[in-house]
Amino acid sequence: MRIALLLSSLVFAACTVGEIGNTGTNNTTPDAGSGSNMGVDPNACMPRLTTPDPAHIHAAGGTSNKGQNCIMAGCHLNNSLGTGAPGYQFAGTVYAAGSNSATASAGAMVRVKSASLTTPLTTFTDADGNFFFPAGSLSGAFTATTDVCAGATVMPMTTQLSGGNGGGGGANSCNLCHTTGANAQSAPISL
Repeated sequence: MRIALLLSSLVFAACTVGEIGNTGTNNTTPDAGSGSNMGVDPNACMPRLTTPDPAHIHAAGGTSNKGQNCIMAGCHLNNSLGTGAPGYQFAGTVYAAGSNSATASAGAMVRVKSASLTTPLTTFTDADGNFFFPAGSLSGAFTATTDVCAGATVMPMTTQLSGGNGGGGGANSCNLCHTTGANAQSAPISL
């Protein structure tokens, strides 16, 4: 009986060895450092994913909508969702450095760090460079820092995020500020 119990324990333990966050089948789902990183610093940046999630193609328009404001009414705005669309608290697109917003930076890690979190919220960009954090990832009023990274390369956001649960049109939509053109507040996110 003890041997059977020991063997079954080893089988379950082997399921988590080597897992770091939610890589593989759903790398756009944030991971708040569940402990499955087995001795890896939860604040450390992970290497770029070799197989990021495929780009999510929207039924309307037939594209991934990279670079667009997706936190708005009728899309991913938490209190005014589109049909079948989940609410996002933060979302955006990361481009390859020097590509002038033409080439996606797929498989990069995006982190949000807040004093209210013991480990950062993390997610990875998909094949088109898009990322998101579900609505309510940080609740209540907060300030946070964020960066995008891949291995030793880290690009921090120079200002802090602040807000609540993404309550207004474009609230916390990274692509609303990080864009090109006359209304740009900052350059597109690149790594």
